[in-house]
Amino acid sequence: MTRLIVAAALCLCALLFATSSAQAQGDAPRLIVVGDSHVERLGPMLARRAEAAGLQSAGWLARRGWSTSRYVREGDLAAQLEARGRPEVVVVSLGGNDRPRDRARYQRQLAWIVRQAREAGAERVLWLGPASSDASRGPRAEMTRRWHENNADLQSEMMAELGVEWIDSRPVTHEGHGVDGIHFTGRGYVHWANHAAGFFRDDAPVGEALAAHRPEALPRS
Repeated sequence: MTRLIVAAALCLCALLFATSSAQAQGDAPRLIVVGDSHVERLGPMLARRAEAAGLQSAGWLARRGWSTSRYVREGDLAAQLEARGRPEVVVVSLGGNDRPRDRARYQRQLAWIVRQAREAGAERVLWLGPASSDASRGPRAEMTRRWHENNADLQSEMMAELGVEWIDSRPVTHEGHGVDGIHFTGRGYVHWANHAAGFFRDDAPVGEALAAHRPEALPRS
């Protein structure tokens, strides 16, 4: 009889723990990553890191070769986010394919992305700025490097006005490039993802060194 009571008590405790964990997970904010071809690799990596940080992953939306203006022309970002459950945290990785020639127009395009995210329920928008490129890989990489530097500088100035947390990707993307000098090896993307994941907590010091960030505690792929 005593054994039955103990067994029942253990089962009840396990059930209560599982229910509590499920409720906690259900209350956790959902995070989605949207952007260009980099998100094909960054998306799943950041999804795993979001879950490790106590968030829920709403997946990722990777559109190869797309620029900020291409997203604006398509006009479906809010609908895409709503279809994925209106995630509360939206991480944007755009700028690598941007070729802005008019500052005011570029700011309107960036603002459109942010507005779409917020209309679809986003409470936080984090923007990963363009990565560094390895100019030694050829003329295309050199041209891309110049645009990335230009776009990162513009974004860094504009995002604060939009109330967006902008993350400078350049300091952690000087190495680990693939053959084209623009995209990265698996290890290069892991390094970038670990850096970005340090800002997932809403108390993370955006724009400061991640002194408390421990990459060894995060997934390695």
